[in-house]
Amino acid sequence: MDRKKLYLLWGAAAAAGLAAAVLVRDSAGLLSGMLSFPFLPLGGLMRRMSLSGAAGNAAAIAVYVLIGLLPAAWLLIRLIKRRARAEDTLLAAMCALLFAGLYGAVNPGLLPRWLGPAAGGGMGVAFLGGVFWSVTAAYLALRALRACLGADAARLAKYGRWTLAALGAAAVLGAFGVSPGGLLAEIASLRAGNTGNEGALGPTYAFLALRYAASAAAYLLDLWAVSAGVTLLDAWDQDRYGEAAVAAANRLASRCAVTLGATAILGVVLQLGQLLMARRLYALSAQLTVPLTPLALLLAALMAARYLREGKQLKDDNDLFI
Repeated sequence: MDRKKLYLLWGAAAAAGLAAAVLVRDSAGLLSGMLSFPFLPLGGLMRRMSLSGAAGNAAAIAVYVLIGLLPAAWLLIRLIKRRARAEDTLLAAMCALLFAGLYGAVNPGLLPRWLGPAAGGGMGVAFLGGVFWSVTAAYLALRALRACLGADAARLAKYGRWTLAALGAAAVLGAFGVSPGGLLAEIASLRAGNTGNEGALGPTYAFLALRYAASAAAYLLDLWAVSAGVTLLDAWDQDRYGEAAVAAANRLASRCAVTLGATAILGVVLQLGQLLMARRLYALSAQLTVPLTPLALLLAALMAARYLREGKQLKDDNDLFI
């Protein structure tokens, strides 16, 4: 993936995040809608087809069966080509979940009878969708793991680019979707729970804005570090022991260090600020931030920088000897 496509992907993720934050101000509702896709739209379509008459009902059944058998068809193709592996058994589970989720979307009134009272009000379809997407994600992760274990250096670099692109997209969604959406949802909840005290909510609004601005900043710092990782892979492709690769590895380590330090400091400042202003705040948030993932990435970046620097030195020494 070249830089232009990468930036287009991240820009689309930013636009989608902002749209979701503005249109769906309830994070639980947003998550439920995401997990229910595409079951709810397909279920509504098949219900309308079924109610249109005998021909429509037959067409709805055909659509239901065809969509439900898609994972089984992929499993059959892999079996015929003798490429099936242990993780492909998850395709059978995906097939069963597709049938269940689509049937539940067509007949949502049956889900509380199957899954209990908590499955009412649309939550049943979201639950089945969540299980289906979890199994799908596990299948893709296991396929990616197998592909990485058997890949050469060039293919690993390609997989690394796709992984960094996905991490960048997740960071953009967090900065432009999760953080603004969470702020809007908390402001709405604060207003609803404090009618008559609107004049005293100013400090709470300000602190909420600061908290979510810090959250967005942490996501953007992650994106800043991810972009340095993409630069490192580009330089590594050109010459893994060249000056550009070593410089890119050092830049990645530096950005990871800044990201880790800034994230830790922001968390401490916000918690101490909340403690000092607690008597004037109408909403408190207790958070425990342990930046183990940024720390692990920093160590990996430092090891990569050290490895490339020492490798370049050995290459230079060998070139002089020859």
